[in-house]
This record gives sequence, structure tokens and C-alpha cells, in this order.
Amino acid sequence: MTAGVVLREMPSNEFVVYVAGIVEGLAYARFRKDSVAAGRKVEDGMQCIRDWYHNNPESILKVEEAFRQHDKYPPWVVLAAMVKKECGE
Repeated sequence: MTAGVVLREMPSNEFVVYVAGIVEGLAYARFRKDSVAAGRKVEDGMQCIRDWYHNNPESILKVEEAFRQHDKYPPWVVLAAMVKKECGE
């Protein structure tokens, strides 16, 4: 499934929840990666990702635009690139 298919086929209320699920998955993966590397809980990267999406009213509009521009890629790849740009690796 590509970002373009999701954008065209998914109802908007489902789209928002779908994107939030991917964002939460990316945030948790970042938490695990950072914590394992440090040998202790490190929540900074996870919190950056969550804040970028949940505390920014324009984030879903930016996601929609990114899905339009990169419609041939899987949705998680587009979101991962956005997260990397905002919060690093």
C-alpha cells in the first residue's frame, strides 16, 4: 500500500488515526533505540516525535502534502523521513 492509495482511498477520520498509529510506532521505536544505546530510559527523541505530531495543529496537513508529493512510497517511509527531519535519528 502506498501513501497515494492511503490518501485517495481512506476516509479522513480513518486517515488521521492511521497516521497517529504510525507516528506512535515510530516514537516507541525511537524510545527503544535510544534507551538500548544509553543503557537507561531515554525519552527525548520519543517525546520530540509525539510533540511534533500531537501538539502541532498543522502536522496532519503537512503529512497529507507529503503523501501527495511522495505518493509511490509506503506511508511509514514518508512519515519516517518527516520525523527524521524534525527530530533527528
